[in-house]
Amino acid sequence: MSPRPLRRAAAALTLLPLAAAACTAADPLPAADPAPTAADFPPVPLDGLRVLVGNDDSMRGEEADGTDGLGLYALRAALCEAGADVVVFAPWGQQSSMSAALSHEAEFGLGTPPDPPEEYADACSDAPSGGAVHGVCLAQGPCRPDSPSATPVDALSFALAHGLPEVVGWDGPPDLVVSGVNSGPNVASQIPHSGTVGVASTAVASGIPAVALSASVDEDLVVTPETLAATAAFGADLIARMRGADLFDPGYVVNVNHPASPDGSPGTDVRWTRAGTGSVLAVDYEGEESFTPVVRLCEPGASGCVAETREDADAVALLAEGAVSVGALGVDRAYAQEEDAARVEGLAVLVAALGAD
Repeated sequence: MSPRPLRRAAAALTLLPLAAAACTAADPLPAADPAPTAADFPPVPLDGLRVLVGNDDSMRGEEADGTDGLGLYALRAALCEAGADVVVFAPWGQQSSMSAALSHEAEFGLGTPPDPPEEYADACSDAPSGGAVHGVCLAQGPCRPDSPSATPVDALSFALAHGLPEVVGWDGPPDLVVSGVNSGPNVASQIPHSGTVGVASTAVASGIPAVALSASVDEDLVVTPETLAATAAFGADLIARMRGADLFDPGYVVNVNHPASPDGSPGTDVRWTRAGTGSVLAVDYEGEESFTPVVRLCEPGASGCVAETREDADAVALLAEGAVSVGALGVDRAYAQEEDAARVEGLAVLVAALGAD
């Protein structure tokens, strides 16, 4: 769908209640156009789209549980398969919950993964940049196995200022930054802590459209490889539909959270959500002289937890109802101001169309 019909569709959904109120009893109610469906937002090839991928889980991809960057490789493969030119700059080591932290008075080194995950070893071989993967560490010279890691935003900032133009050879910034796929959800009270969202927020603050992708846990509180692959496939498809509808916008982060998928299939129950205000996790501390943090899931009425009050909250859709949650976050991570609603109405229509099928 071209931008002009998209705006008409969004306006029709927004203005229909006002049009109905303006009619008198003698006037027939104007016929509304059918609500948009996924067919109105076909995915387009990502050929020529230059994508910088980052995360906060690292780019090592060595752990059996996938918590050190397996989702990044699933995302890289899905984007390259759709035609994008993908380059990775990510932390050398695990950096979860680092938000938008920066390392001060540090020297950065680069490293490459010793052995990329076997299932993604051949991904991006035909991409213009070959799907190059760089880890960023704090070191004088190349990264060593025990080198301290740069933060997620360190890696992004280095890529934008030096890595892409000098190491990769790109002339100008990327067309899109995609952060993830994170191992674990980033919703509600978790958003301010998220390094995944920190990367995407820093990108939009630099004038670059950005998407944050996170995969949720299953009943055993595990993020499986199948769920990471499903999240990557959903994200690549959403990005292709956004490109076709001219919906890349550096004014906000598109925050996507995908539920557990035992069979690796992308979710079809898709919801347009707002950032929740309630607690997802709480932290207790055990010990007498030294104290060990113990994280627990928030249950209704549990101490130290704030109840969710928004029916359209991301955490409600994802964790309580098992839907894909898609929402918009401003650089202040609130994005609740009514005056900003028009900016994201086209994206909201696209997401509603995906969920209607």
